[in-house]
Amino acid sequence: MKRIAILTSLALMITLGLHAQTLRGRVVDDSTGTGLPDASVILSGTSKGTTSGGDGIFALVLPADGKKHTLTISHAGYTTLTIPISDTTPGVVVRLRRSAAALEDVVVIGYQTVRRRDVLASVSSIGAKDLKDIPINSASEALAGRLAGVQVTGSEGSPNAQVIIRVRGGGSITQNNSPLYVVDGIQVDNALNFISPQDIASIDVLKDAASTAIYGARGANGVVIITTKGGRNTGGRTSIAYNGFVGFNKLAKELPVLSPYDFMYYQYERAQLTGDSSGITPYGYSWDTVQKYKTVQPFDWQKQLFGRSAFQMTNNVSITGGTDQTQYNLSLTDNRSDGVMLLSDFDRKLINFRLDHQASKILRVGFNTRYNNTVVDGAGTSNTGSSSLNFLREVVRYQPFLLPGQTSNTFDANYYTETNANGLNLVNPVLLNQQQYRRSNTNVLDFTGYANLTLTKFLSFRSTFGYDDNSMRQDAFDDTLTNNSKSNGAGMPIAGINTTDIQTLDNSNVFTFTNSAMRGDWKDKHAITLIAGEETYQTHEKDGYVETRFFPLGTTSSAALGNMNLGTPPNTSLAEPKPTTTDVTIRLLSFFTRLSYGYDNRYLAYLSFRADGSSLFASGHQWGYFPAATVAWRVSQEKFMQNIGWFNDLKIRASYGTAGNNRISPYLYTSTFSTVQDGLGNNLITAFQAPNLPNGNLKWETTISRNLGLDATLFNNRIGVVVDVYSNKTSNLLINNAIPSNTGYTTQQQNVGSTTNRGAEAQLSATILTHHTFQWTAAFNISFNQNRVTSLGGQQSFLFNSGWAGGNNPADYIVKVGQPVGSMWGLKTAGFYKTSDFNYNSGTSVYTLKSGVPNDASITASTPMPGSLKYQGLNGDTIVTANDRTVIGHALPKFFGGLTQTFIYKGFDASIFINFSYGNQVYNYNKLEFSSGYTPGANLMGFMQHRWHTVDGNGNVIEGLNASGQVTGIAPAALDAVNAGAKYWIPLVGSSSTTFMPQSWAVEDASFIRINNITLGYTLPAAVVRKLKIARLRIYATVNNVAVITGYSGYDPEVSDRISTPITPGVDYSAYPRSRSYVAGINVNF
Repeated sequence: MKRIAILTSLALMITLGLHAQTLRGRVVDDSTGTGLPDASVILSGTSKGTTSGGDGIFALVLPADGKKHTLTISHAGYTTLTIPISDTTPGVVVRLRRSAAALEDVVVIGYQTVRRRDVLASVSSIGAKDLKDIPINSASEALAGRLAGVQVTGSEGSPNAQVIIRVRGGGSITQNNSPLYVVDGIQVDNALNFISPQDIASIDVLKDAASTAIYGARGANGVVIITTKGGRNTGGRTSIAYNGFVGFNKLAKELPVLSPYDFMYYQYERAQLTGDSSGITPYGYSWDTVQKYKTVQPFDWQKQLFGRSAFQMTNNVSITGGTDQTQYNLSLTDNRSDGVMLLSDFDRKLINFRLDHQASKILRVGFNTRYNNTVVDGAGTSNTGSSSLNFLREVVRYQPFLLPGQTSNTFDANYYTETNANGLNLVNPVLLNQQQYRRSNTNVLDFTGYANLTLTKFLSFRSTFGYDDNSMRQDAFDDTLTNNSKSNGAGMPIAGINTTDIQTLDNSNVFTFTNSAMRGDWKDKHAITLIAGEETYQTHEKDGYVETRFFPLGTTSSAALGNMNLGTPPNTSLAEPKPTTTDVTIRLLSFFTRLSYGYDNRYLAYLSFRADGSSLFASGHQWGYFPAATVAWRVSQEKFMQNIGWFNDLKIRASYGTAGNNRISPYLYTSTFSTVQDGLGNNLITAFQAPNLPNGNLKWETTISRNLGLDATLFNNRIGVVVDVYSNKTSNLLINNAIPSNTGYTTQQQNVGSTTNRGAEAQLSATILTHHTFQWTAAFNISFNQNRVTSLGGQQSFLFNSGWAGGNNPADYIVKVGQPVGSMWGLKTAGFYKTSDFNYNSGTSVYTLKSGVPNDASITASTPMPGSLKYQGLNGDTIVTANDRTVIGHALPKFFGGLTQTFIYKGFDASIFINFSYGNQVYNYNKLEFSSGYTPGANLMGFMQHRWHTVDGNGNVIEGLNASGQVTGIAPAALDAVNAGAKYWIPLVGSSSTTFMPQSWAVEDASFIRINNITLGYTLPAAVVRKLKIARLRIYATVNNVAVITGYSGYDPEVSDRISTPITPGVDYSAYPRSRSYVAGINVNF
């Protein structure tokens, strides 16, 4: 019996020993000792695996088979490690070393990827780890200030504001300067608008022609290569991650306006000076009435329209998994954001699914499909229109108080009538906002598929196919109080529907030869890669617009847009506009090749060539050819460098290449006709006209790029330095060149222009301090660029009107040889006329302008007087005319950049990002209009409280015009005493062309330092999250647009709301104000 008991106990012990054991461990960075979350831990030869959680902790159940096993641990950016284990292993600490060949150290450079240390071109990159701490809805927002040579400017602050991206300045004058976007090998226009930041693995920006020439026809303005996240080998497990944040947006700044008393003081003063009392009559035209408004409480219209706490929320769920053979990634994103402006919001839903599959030893296939639905509601501030479409104008200029019985929704018919200026009556801004309905609905469907075939150990073939369908519908409705209704609809409602559908097909087929599989001494010395391929690209765009006017009064926006046939002209002299459609197909056929060679890992070279044929040009000019070459010397591999231990890598590179720009309007080489209608007798006839003279000799805009660069890593890879200097010349630019009038036209599009962009860039990254519980890293970049126009064909300059106040105002920009694009044009202001500029007759109290003092009456259409605006005369005489206009500002910055700092202490993390710009100027047209007396009854900017007064504080008129038009006033000493604190002139009163004359006072220095983002986070300890049965949990709080240090007086210095042409950057008029956001979020890995 005792023997049986012993045997039974022994069997029980063996059985217990064979029960599954749980291996617990931690994955850490070998150099810092900090835990690595999201590391993949796979039991080799099985489908069992797990992912490390917060602080790198993991737990894995081992089979109870008594055998020895191996564990494979991998993490993006680190060398994969395999270690032996058994079911008796008590626990492990896995130390992973950073790897130069890992995913985040790989750069996509055009139809192939290379290790970052082997890149010979000028490339700036941002990875998923750089995006993870920025709770934003558009990846383009994250690029601002983070990449050397890449200038990112938000046009304004609306939820769907367009972001302007320029790589090394952009070379074209009149055509599109946007970079080419390539997503997973497929060209997709404006791709950053349609991809969730949470789905992006990396963004590589190719900047010099050595890297962009392989994209030929569309590479002249840089190439932005976006790689989306794929699945990963999780041993067959499914990993689920949730990233969500919620918060609100608040208006970051208001424009100060006059108080109720100062408003009434100004209206009284304006009435006394001009004889036009319409601005004060509704309140009572007496000085006693003005005094009563000292106690009236102001009503803040900016707060009413833009002051709400605008809710925002983003939810993203990522489901990832796979085996050695198949990997997948499904991502679902929901973005919702209210605009700070009433009745404006943004709602976007995105689905992204990617699958990669090793079908056989020689065939790998995969596909990626994305769907994006974006709905934007709200009229915004109509930033692309002129003053007739400006909500901001109403917010600033409307009377700053409510009369008895009025509310924020009251329509004041008397005030509406009295404030008429050239038909631009002031309307209660809250009510006007309700009178306009705007909705944009965009649907984007993308599909990308590839097949990668390994033909031999040296030769592979990859075919990639992409399809993109981008459709958009924009609905607009203007009710009776809007300017559009009044001007075009006889005071009746108007509705319009604009539709756009763009379908894109892209197919590339690439053969790649490499000798990496060779063996022997020759292979060790010589590294060769050769690619050769062809690509076909086609876009088909169909646009339509239908507008119906004269809807019955009381028609709602939904009723009008639901039945566009409800409108009927009230009389036979009015007619509905005809619907318009356009249908354009553009095709591109390309052949390309690149040879990469390296000798002994010291001497490296690229040679590439691309030929593009485009349907945008006439026969004989359709093909463009784009060669490029790069050489590099890895100095750190030389024998004389081997004893310098603090240099890990040092490489010097030089490149030369050409790239093209075919982003021009279609059909410029052939005659096109449009329909026009005109009256003949009592009949309305339709005719055809050719608006432009065709030019069959048009060809590519071409950029020649020269680049010299240095890449270095130092002190055990703790410091990284990248420096580039470059010189780009863009020629054959399309310009409207003057031609003889006997052709029937005055200008024709011709390839006659050229520009240069020269500059320098530097990027610095550093691990400043590292400890097993603390790490401090930083990244800094700065970019200098100088743009110049070098040729305009037979002309030296031409003027351009930004259109901020309509087409009748004087031109405010100039394109001139020797000046940069974005040069502002106008008169120089010299403050205001002083009493010392006049002779004073004490007997008649008349002021007469002294001889030799500039007289600007022909510009202002008013008699110069003490306190009135004074322009400088530059042409040698004393009469100021339009001939005295000159270059008064430049929109392009002298340099820009950014600084990111990240701190990690145990489970806590913090980051702060600052970006800056210096030397750029902005045309502040808000300031120009909102300080003018153009509109009676309109309020002024707050600084105009310190204007020159013509009525003193007791209501006495101390300056004015007599019946003969002469300037009269009290004695100079007394007049100066009243105006001792005056900083600004008497508000101009006149026509828009005289009141809004482009002038240097409206041009402001828009240099800034922005604390763009501050984030604080905490990752819960592994022991806590294990109890919650999750892998990792991080909570964080973020403030975006924390503060701006600037001398700019407008809402925000980072603005450019006339973006339809490169000629007019830096215009600020009616731009949607930028907000500050406060966000709290959570990251959970299951």
